Amino acid sequence: MSHLPYDTFRETLAIRYPNCGHALWEPSSGGLYDSVEVGDVGFIREGCFHRLFNVFLPKEHPSHSNFGVPEDHQQLPLNVPNHIHKVRDGTDDFCSRHVSLVSNERNVHAWGPDDDPQVTVTCPGRRGAMLSLPSRAQREDTIARGAFGKWMVKHIDLWVAFAETLGLGVNRMQDIILVTGRHCAKSWINVAFSDSHRDAEVSFGVRLSGSSGVTVERRAVRGDATLKLGPSGEDLPENQCIFVRGFRVVRMWNIWPRLRGGAGPPSDTGGNDPEFGNDKFLEPLGSPFDTSFPDPLHVLLQYIAELV
Repeated sequence: MSHLPYDTFRETLAIRYPNCGHALWEPSSGGLYDSVEVGDVGFIREGCFHRLFNVFLPKEHPSHSNFGVPEDHQQLPLNVPNHIHKVRDGTDDFCSRHVSLVSNERNVHAWGPDDDPQVTVTCPGRRGAMLSLPSRAQREDTIARGAFGKWMVKHIDLWVAFAETLGLGVNRMQDIILVTGRHCAKSWINVAFSDSHRDAEVSFGVRLSGSSGVTVERRAVRGDATLKLGPSGEDLPENQCIFVRGFRVVRMWNIWPRLRGGAGPPSDTGGNDPEFGNDKFLEPLGSPFDTSFPDPLHVLLQYIAELV
């Protein structure tokens, strides 16, 4: 079982908040692009989303200057022009099970300019994570998920071949992600706990100034815990992608006919039945089973442990 902070962060938050998607340990784009957008095609590595191109933008768009686009790049046609639903999320703190706030100073909206608030977080003896937001995030999702899914299945082989030519270490179909939704915030505080120390504790400070200023500060980290802070400043853009949702494509290898053949006459599907053949299937991004390991048993056992 991985104890890397970005794996712990993603897995434990996905169990508690399955509808939010994949929690990004590094929400910033690192200056390579403005922000994660609906329609982006890319991959996630070490908790960071890496954008390749966007299915809604033409080949010549400036944002495609980093990697280019596949040779036969086409823009996704939609019959619904306004397909992105936007809503302000109502959650300030996303906490996995076993994570506790032991201070009573979390209500940032009640702090004055002269206050010096501190938030302390614990997770005694268990794996866990917390994502804390100074201001609530904007949630955006496409309502045209069916069109997104069909487009990805149609073009996934082309996208994988393109990624392989870039030499980025992306050579598996399931590594490629088509973004269908996101949470974006101005700033954030990410905390990940391992289960090796019962005295693990993290403290941080958050201060809001005026209507747009945000300051986040590291105070203390004790035990096997990791604290990662988002940006501070005035008039921060809402471009920090804390959750990303989307599709990936997996291939179901032709094992079911062989298994069924042991119990009766062989099937006459000829490998063309999508349920039993060697075909591509869409998989939503964001479950606790999203993992680079071929066998997700370690995540399944963790999921069971979290529910006990």
